[in-house]
Amino acid sequence: MKTKILILSAGSTGGHHSASTAIKNSLIYLDEEIIVTEYDSNKLFLGYKGSGGEQGYITMTTRLRFLWKIFFELTSFIKPISNFFLNKAIKKKLNILLKEEKFDAIISLHPCFVGSVLKSLKKFDKIPFYVVCLDPIKQSSLWIDKRTDLNFLPTSMTESVFLKKGIDKNKIIVSGFPISCFPKITRKENKRKKLLFVNPSQKGLKASKRLIEAAFSFDVDIDVITGSDHNLYNYLNQHLPKREGLKIYEYVYDLSKRMQEADILLTKAGPNIIFEAISLNVPLIITGHLLGQEEKNHLYVTSNGYGFVAENNKTLHSLLNKLLIDEPTLLDKIRDNQRNCKDVDGAKTIALKVIELFKDNS
Repeated sequence: MKTKILILSAGSTGGHHSASTAIKNSLIYLDEEIIVTEYDSNKLFLGYKGSGGEQGYITMTTRLRFLWKIFFELTSFIKPISNFFLNKAIKKKLNILLKEEKFDAIISLHPCFVGSVLKSLKKFDKIPFYVVCLDPIKQSSLWIDKRTDLNFLPTSMTESVFLKKGIDKNKIIVSGFPISCFPKITRKENKRKKLLFVNPSQKGLKASKRLIEAAFSFDVDIDVITGSDHNLYNYLNQHLPKREGLKIYEYVYDLSKRMQEADILLTKAGPNIIFEAISLNVPLIITGHLLGQEEKNHLYVTSNGYGFVAENNKTLHSLLNKLLIDEPTLLDKIRDNQRNCKDVDGAKTIALKVIELFKDNS
């Protein structure tokens, strides 16, 4: 009988989905007999129709960013209550899913679907439950549950948090972050440097525009990718002045290629794009962050020499002057640091361990 694994992610695009796909591909690559179901856990909520979710999340985390901060901190603080109501909201569809599919293991990549799911698993025969934490520095307490069978963590910094919260060391593996294996391309050394902005600010449309304009005084090409943020795409097209070498895109399917072609990536402190950039040896400038879970991610970047932080246009202009004119060799030093990073092979490590556990228990 083939092994069936359920991966609980969130959304059809974005960081959670990307990490989920990386793990799925690694599992299937290592064992073609494994059946992996990637599941958008939002579908477990009654009334969820799968439309407008991405834009709603963007609105909450940008225009209503302080409200998001309160929501994040509150749900983490009142963890038992949060898990109780989350379980109430998902248990009907979750029970149907588990009864119909009869999975051999569950991997959760979202804090809202850890304790809330474990509460329902008591009604089923023992199903191994693994957590893959995607937040390297600051985590919601919803990630952490002593009932889990194993916790895969992105960094040693994350491990220290889980240990302080009482998780058994034997239930922890510092796996690194799960990212896809991207084909490496040969970078062209052009006379003009290229800057790649990806959703640069979480402080609103005007803040993003000012950050991009901070690069206008340098002899560089500028690509801007707004992803699923349609409002930002429309705003920048309407309000940024026309400039040679400036191109604005919405969602793209070759981001890894564009990142490798860039001399510097300027982006918000999302963990997925941070680790992807490190794996592709692209110097980082953190230009924004979500309030809540992304507030301290810049510390991982700066403390390891993977890049810098510049969340306003004046600081960014000064930093670009340093990197592009005064001390351009710093970019090579950053790439060297990134090549030595050991936290970017999570998908393979997770897949190997999960398969090993199945073999041990068979």
